[in-house]
Amino acid sequence: MTHLIAMGFLTNRITVISQYLYERARYGTPEVVGPVGKEVLFILDGVGRFQIAPLMVRKILREQGNSLATVLYDWQFGLMGEVWTDLMWLRRNQVMAAKLARKLLAFRRTYPDTTIHVLAFSGGCGIAVFACEKLRGRQIVETLVLACPALSPEYNLAPALSAVRRCYALISRHDRWILGAGTRVFGTTDRRFSAAAGCVGFKQPVRLSDDQADLYARLQQLHWSPALTALGHHSGHTGWVSAGFLKRHLLPLLCGSPLVDEYEAVACVGDQDEPAA
Repeated sequence: MTHLIAMGFLTNRITVISQYLYERARYGTPEVVGPVGKEVLFILDGVGRFQIAPLMVRKILREQGNSLATVLYDWQFGLMGEVWTDLMWLRRNQVMAAKLARKLLAFRRTYPDTTIHVLAFSGGCGIAVFACEKLRGRQIVETLVLACPALSPEYNLAPALSAVRRCYALISRHDRWILGAGTRVFGTTDRRFSAAAGCVGFKQPVRLSDDQADLYARLQQLHWSPALTALGHHSGHTGWVSAGFLKRHLLPLLCGSPLVDEYEAVACVGDQDEPAA
């Protein structure tokens, strides 16, 4: 089983990278794609400014003939590949999160009837969560998708959840190198040194108020299962941005109807044992 997962991880990584490079060369990385009308999706990639997640999402939407508008939020610092600064510079990340919050508020004022979704990948999940916190309970975001979040498991999501209608965290216990060993050594986006929530899942912090604890009902954690291998997601860090997975699961997530039978679904946040890296 471990051998098959390793081979699948390598195959997935090669496939995603080749598709990403073609998309980048052919279509570039414009901030906005598609007409802003009924719905819009803000997308935040992980560290390093590669913009893999936004380009893969746009590829799938285009191939499906879907006109959902997408906005790429470029929060990263410096040149492509500068991953350590993006991961470790918490103060700057908080500033970029505040800018995203202002952008979301401005968008809501300009387009009051448009549904706003936010999808973040890996390190970008920290920026998305920090931004939702800064909305201070104004429920602007319909759906927040955190794909393999590089936040610490005990991070208090309640302030961010107060600004969203629903939130899905995509988790894989097999993401042990980047979100297991990697975040133990180099830290999470919120600067804790442990396996990240994208590997072990979020845990509800202790000593929350009743109102804050109730907000966790808006979070559903969706754990990787072997059923997803048929879609090209072999449990690794980039599996969530594989074309097959996005084609089948992206729109159901945004609509609030995830295909839970294809995950190991956890409806409520509870204590979970941390896997060995």
